Order: sequence, then C-alpha cells, then structure tokens
Amino acid sequence: MTPALWTAIVVELSPTEAVRALAGIGWEAFELSTEHLVMIAEAEAPEQAADDLRDVAEELGVAIPQAHLLIQANVAAADDEARERDLATVMRQIVLCERMGIEVGVIHPGGERPATLDEERAERARRLESFARLAGHAAQHGFALAVENMTDASRATRGALGQRSFGATIPELHELIDAVGADNVGICLDVGHGNVQGLDMAESVRQCGERLIALHIQDNDGSSDQHLAPTRGSIDWEAGIAALREIGFEGIFNLEIPGERGLPVELTLARMEGVLAATQWLLSR
Repeated sequence: MTPALWTAIVVELSPTEAVRALAGIGWEAFELSTEHLVMIAEAEAPEQAADDLRDVAEELGVAIPQAHLLIQANVAAADDEARERDLATVMRQIVLCERMGIEVGVIHPGGERPATLDEERAERARRLESFARLAGHAAQHGFALAVENMTDASRATRGALGQRSFGATIPELHELIDAVGADNVGICLDVGHGNVQGLDMAESVRQCGERLIALHIQDNDGSSDQHLAPTRGSIDWEAGIAALREIGFEGIFNLEIPGERGLPVELTLARMEGVLAATQWLLSR
C-alpha cells in the first residue's frame, strides 16, 4: 500500500500548489479534497483547471486516484430542490474527476433526522434513488463511488431512530450497495469514524471485504472524531493493516487528518514530513 494524503492539509494553497508542495516533501499519492475539487469546479475555466492538475501530477510522477466529492451534498434530503442541486453538483464533479484521471469518488450516504418511521422509510427510498442515478452517471465516466461510513449523532439529537445515523455500521452500507445493484459502488472505510462507534478497525476491514475501494485513515481516542495522524489515538494499527493485507486491499493508504492543521503552511509541511515517515514505518512492519 502506498501512503497518501488528502490535499486539504494545505487548504490555503491552490490544488496545483498543494500537490507540488506535498510531492516536494515526499508524498507520492493523494486524495483530492472536496475543498480543492470545489476550487476546480468553480474556477473561471474549470476544464482548464482540471487539465492543469492532471498535468502537474504527470509532471511530478504522483498519483491522484481518488477524490472526496462534495462533503456537504445530501443526496437523501427531503427538500427536492436541494437534493437535485446537490446531485447536479456531484455529477459535474464526476465529469471533472474523469478529466483529471481520478477513478474513485468518496461520498457520504446523506440523510437528516427523520421524526417518524414513515419519514425514515421515505428518506431511505430517496437515498436509493439518488445513488442509483449517481451510479449510472458515474459508470458512463469510468468512475466508482465509495460510500463512507459515518458516526451516530450526539445524545442531544432526537429522531425516529434516536441517535442512529444511516451508514454508521458497515452492514448498512452493504444493504445500500446491494439495493443499488451496481458494480461501480463500493465502500470508503473511515477508520476514525469506526473507532468513535466502538468498531475494531481489523473487523471493520473484514466486514467491508472486496467492496473496500477507498480509505480514510485517521486516529482518535474514541471519544470524538478528532482526525489525527495514525498512532496519536487508540486504534490498533498493526491489526488493522494486517487485515487490509488479508483481504488483498490494493488502494492507497490515504490519510484524512484535519486535526493536524492550524499551523502556517511551512510548519504544516514540516509536520507532514514526519507523518509520512511514521506512516511508512507502520506499513513496513
């Protein structure tokens, strides 16, 4: 597995600047962050901006195999206008990803906090319909969707299912993918989200199985979604990485660690040199 880093660790930089800076300290693979994907989509000339990033990656000899599609997108929203707007945005981002040579897009399952069971069932129907449309569109562009596991809501949140959030368990993601019935829909395992839920990383990896097509690697102490670099929390990395090898995972070992931001860019880059060395050490054990 190749260590990779999501580009928004230096969100202050443009997409091309971020890739150049991170490649300059040794990173060879990346997830294009949602922030940088939005920058490209909202550029004066989006196609040219996409071409520029593809050209920079080719020049530097680095890989950008996956992107995080719009984080704020709620493809299960009850508001028809908002849902259709988000679907259109994600579909446009998929087209730009194809242009950049990106093959996998991480996407949240969406949802709100339905007050009744009938509303919960209606939300599930909307989610299924939206993912079926997105899968068909993505297939036309040689693209795969990786549905990310989520965390349950806080205790203060109330709904028909209490604190439950759809997709906080791996079996729920399998149920959605089974219902969509498309070969280009898989799972993005966020191991930090799993840790907050009390899910063992190794077991979560095995539950994903062959449908695991993307990773969000981050650490925390189990109390909240802290998005720290590996070894700074309570996740059992040795067992988790062994499980990834056991199932034959061949994707990038992608770190999504906004908990490590907050310093000037030059200091963040210095920190990321150390994070790269620690990640290489983890993967070499």
